[in-house]
Amino acid sequence: MLLRWRLFHKNYVTLQAMKETKIIITLLLLVMALTSCHRTGYNYYKRELEKIDHRHNRELARKEAVAISKEIALQTLDLRMYHLLIITEMNEEVKPYRNLETARKLIDYYEEFGDKQKLLRTYIIAGIIYANCNDSPKALGYFHKAEDMLADGKHPELRSKLYGKIAKLQLHHNMPEAAREYARKVLDYCQQQKDTMGMIQALMDISASYRSTPGNELANLERAYKLATEARYHIVQSKIMLAIAKSYVDKEHYHAAKPFAMPLINELPFSEQHKVNALLCQIYYNIGKPDSALYFGEKVMKKGNSVSKRDAHEVLAHICILRGQKDEAETHLNHYIELNNELNLIANNEAIAQADAFYHNQKQEQENEKLRADNARKHTIIIIGVALLVVLIVLFATYIQRHRRRQELMEMRIEHLEHLKRDYAKADAEELKQAVQTIEATSIWQRLATLPDNEHPTDEDWQELSEAINHTYDGFSTKLMRLSHPTPHEYHVCLLLKAGFEPVRIASLTLRSKAAISTVRSRLYEKTFGKKASAKDWDEVIRTL
Repeated sequence: MLLRWRLFHKNYVTLQAMKETKIIITLLLLVMALTSCHRTGYNYYKRELEKIDHRHNRELARKEAVAISKEIALQTLDLRMYHLLIITEMNEEVKPYRNLETARKLIDYYEEFGDKQKLLRTYIIAGIIYANCNDSPKALGYFHKAEDMLADGKHPELRSKLYGKIAKLQLHHNMPEAAREYARKVLDYCQQQKDTMGMIQALMDISASYRSTPGNELANLERAYKLATEARYHIVQSKIMLAIAKSYVDKEHYHAAKPFAMPLINELPFSEQHKVNALLCQIYYNIGKPDSALYFGEKVMKKGNSVSKRDAHEVLAHICILRGQKDEAETHLNHYIELNNELNLIANNEAIAQADAFYHNQKQEQENEKLRADNARKHTIIIIGVALLVVLIVLFATYIQRHRRRQELMEMRIEHLEHLKRDYAKADAEELKQAVQTIEATSIWQRLATLPDNEHPTDEDWQELSEAINHTYDGFSTKLMRLSHPTPHEYHVCLLLKAGFEPVRIASLTLRSKAAISTVRSRLYEKTFGKKASAKDWDEVIRTL
């Protein structure tokens, strides 16, 4: 019965072990499957994002990016940030204030973890968003960071986009020379890439840079107009015609402006019609057709912005004066003055705000530079401190190890000394006496015993004494070296002690004082055994060797 129970118990335990093994293997396979699925998902969505990123149809790309937003939210951080970069790049000019936090988030991530290519794009996006938020100093700061990252001849599309944005920003802040330089760079890159639209925009920016000074404004506009006509970009063609007409009006070439302005009445979008109407109002007045000027002026009054209405009120005031309509003229003139003051106030406030922003940005940059320098200094101090701490720890550990080894060595030497003392105690007294007599009978001992005080032993004398001592006391020098490592002078003292000379005679032979010889003996003991003792204790050690 007992045998059956044991057999049953053994089979039961075996079955349980097999079940547990199957469970563990199943769990491992499940984990591997999940990991594989996750990695497959990562690779799949990475390829999808790259497809979206390189798609030329940006509207389709936008829809695709939005469509996979939920799936991307479950992926790794790098995929989520890549997706956010694509979305923000597509919406950089839409709701710019809402995108500010996103731009900062992207910059923080890609400056620390991401690749340089995406960081470059992030700087450009941040610059555009800050520019749309009227924070030009920060916008230029990020644009220049992106410019520093661009290598010559690489990333022509990004370079063209970046330089175009910088040119527009500089035009906005009345820096025509700098804007013209960047716009020409854009033109060069677009010509290399055969980008007609980019060339047109660059030519318009170059033209705008000549607006306040005599130059090639019209020549560049006409070149842009020719490109737009050849490419059949009708909307762009209309915008260029409006710019050409305005340029002729600014130069007071009203008859030349009219052929470019008239076709735009039905070409421009409804929201832009007031610009053409205001322009035609000025043109017709200055070519002697006040009725037509009045017609277009009244259209501006119905559907115009502040700038168009200001220009129209000025023309209508002149027309009313010519016709003797004083009240109407005064009304138009008052409206003109009111709108002009309002626009000048806005321009002045914007200039003050920009100057204030530049000042604060410069101050912030100085503070950031100081903070970076402080952080670098602190980092250096921390590194030096850690290095010193490591050195101290190593030195302390080395000291402890050496001290421990020294202690072990001292203990071994003391143990060896005790062994020598026991051997010496067992030695035959008659043999010891015979050894003393033997050493005293040597010629070297006799010479040293009778050497005058004003002379001292030669090197040959010391060599001869050493040989005599080692011959009489077998292995004396070897035993001494096992215990200690004496200097030549200390070794001479030890030889004389073993030869049986008194400290006074030893002092005479070594040209030292008796006190100095006592110090040597006590120092030898302390050096050998690690503790202080008298000179006689060292003499006892020599006697046992």
